[in-house]
Amino acid sequence: MKYEINVRGIELKVAAKYRLPSSFKVFVDVCRQSQLGELGWFAVKYTAPKDLLGFDPADRVVPFLRLGDGGFVAFWFQTRNSPAIIHCESEGGTSIAGVNFADFLLRWTRRKSSIPDLDEREVDESSGFKRLPKRVAPLAQKRKELNAWLDSNQSEELPADDESEAIRQELHKVLAEDMKESIRRSEKLLGRKLAADDEFHSSVDMIVHLTSRSYKITTIGGLPFPRPQRLRAVLDRLVAWLGHPLKSSQISVWSDGHAWVGGNICLGYPHPYE
Repeated sequence: MKYEINVRGIELKVAAKYRLPSSFKVFVDVCRQSQLGELGWFAVKYTAPKDLLGFDPADRVVPFLRLGDGGFVAFWFQTRNSPAIIHCESEGGTSIAGVNFADFLLRWTRRKSSIPDLDEREVDESSGFKRLPKRVAPLAQKRKELNAWLDSNQSEELPADDESEAIRQELHKVLAEDMKESIRRSEKLLGRKLAADDEFHSSVDMIVHLTSRSYKITTIGGLPFPRPQRLRAVLDRLVAWLGHPLKSSQISVWSDGHAWVGGNICLGYPHPYE
């Protein structure tokens, strides 16, 4: 089966303040003519960055290649116009694959990307890339910046207690119908039922702004979240437990029982498929 790379689908995941490198479409054209189109590497809709990173990076990480081991190669939008390229392994390791896209392409054409699936390919795609740098760039500084960013997003060590567990359960209860719909969409996408111990999970995600003066919930895409008042009571409890208001904070409720605040605070004692 040949997977056509969906450039538009990738572009839609990039926040308005960022831009894809101009050479990305050249990369796509070259790959379309190679064996890569046969390997499922462009089925990036099946990737979930938060599963491998341990937190939700929102629009800062946009995968564009899905590797055979379940890992992926992605843009890391640390800056507006020149995103670095990162490699997220299936076991959770994350490394720099290029200080920018041109550096990544140069490493790829020389089979020095340190990504086995790329370096061991049988077809040479290098002829289609023009005006690449003459030498690869040092990775040390960018690696240091990546590690600092990863560390800053690791789960906050807030002790789970009965109140956070009650909040987690209430979020799952209030969003039960939303979760069922999310699971139905995921199962349709996967072409199979989700098992209780499935590595893939569905989620209900929202952006919450709750202060003493305002209350607003939107989807990740900025659309109004349906019936926001049903969540007001449990979100008031969450604010009281956190000890601070929610200012455009992402809240994600997962089908495996987890509930996350801001991508790095895990609530309560999650149990699968409640």
